[in-house]
Amino acid sequence: MSPDPQPQATYTPALLGLVWSAMFGFSAFFFSYSTMVTIAATDGLSTVTGGSVLTTMMIGVIVAQPFAPWAGRVFGFKASLLMALVLQFLGQLLGLFVSPPLLALVLAGLCGGVGFGLFVVLANAAVPGTTAPGRIGKALGFFGGITSLASAVGAPLGLWLVETIPIWIFRIIVCACLLLAIPTVLKYVPGRSPRRGKDDAGDSARGNETVGVRPGHNEKRSLRKVGRRAGEVFGLILMLSPFLIGMIVFGIIIGFGPGEDVAVAALFIAGMQVSAVIGRFVVGAIADHLPPFALNILGLVLTAIGLVCAVVSYDATLFVAMLIIGLGLGAMQSASLVMAFASVSSPSRASVAWNMNFDIGLAIAGVVGGLGFTYLGSSSTFLVCALVLLFAGALSWIARTLQTRNN
Repeated sequence: MSPDPQPQATYTPALLGLVWSAMFGFSAFFFSYSTMVTIAATDGLSTVTGGSVLTTMMIGVIVAQPFAPWAGRVFGFKASLLMALVLQFLGQLLGLFVSPPLLALVLAGLCGGVGFGLFVVLANAAVPGTTAPGRIGKALGFFGGITSLASAVGAPLGLWLVETIPIWIFRIIVCACLLLAIPTVLKYVPGRSPRRGKDDAGDSARGNETVGVRPGHNEKRSLRKVGRRAGEVFGLILMLSPFLIGMIVFGIIIGFGPGEDVAVAALFIAGMQVSAVIGRFVVGAIADHLPPFALNILGLVLTAIGLVCAVVSYDATLFVAMLIIGLGLGAMQSASLVMAFASVSSPSRASVAWNMNFDIGLAIAGVVGGLGFTYLGSSSTFLVCALVLLFAGALSWIARTLQTRNN
């Protein structure tokens, strides 16, 4: 990937190649995520067990993410992305050939989760280095919109496929998606970055930062730097807390459906996903010109409204509620990602923080959805999520106000 894109270029070949790989890598992951509970039920396991296995997979994603910059530095960006895709591929093979259903799901989930955790952080961190400096928000919106589209197709299509065809054929389809992601990794992603001396270290800083590689003299961190980075992390936690809750909502709807006794659940999930894609594209296109924090709050409010509407909606009106939820979640995804990149000193750290919030939300969704739908019902679960989302938004607003006053 070229570290110095043309001054006004947004959709560079490097960005398009990265997006192609991410599109199929994300599709494969969401094939697995959306079908984990269904496959568990098909194998005779309970909903709570299926949700717990889903959480186990997300734990693999979360644990792997902080190591992604290190992997890029040690093995090179191209090798790290290929390793991530191979791990996801291995997970599908284990699910295909391991006999005990629970063990097969756990092994497939862990391998796929670790692979996806590495893949998503490295891919997100690479985006700023593939486009012009003034077009980062637009590039992130484009990247996020396409990957959201991949999940929009992968989640409902996976749910439909796993109920229509044998599971072994389904896993072969997921493997094919992962293989399609490889060619553009080989063509557009650079390998191991060579070590440079002090004279040309500055020229390569942008490329190195993108893949988590820093010149040797930056390896020695002072206590001041450690404290500043800890402050960045704490600030990001507060800033991204509404986004975290939003991803819990996202995961519950994908993993457990839009409600109890809803016919053709995949149709409602697809509507929400497509609406989320639109939200990511729109907000990404304007995030370079409008405050991303305000756009994030707007997305939060839309999501809360959609959740409340979903409680009292049926059939066609429930579909509209899912569209509102998707639009709000998509807006939050793009706005929070731009906020993360603008708030910390490193694309790698911003990518890790944002993706960990995304995936922790999906992991929590596995437990919350299983317990909530089993013991509270879908309506009460959605109401609780709406209240917690508004509470997180209020905390984020207060933290933002205090930070502005201190500055």
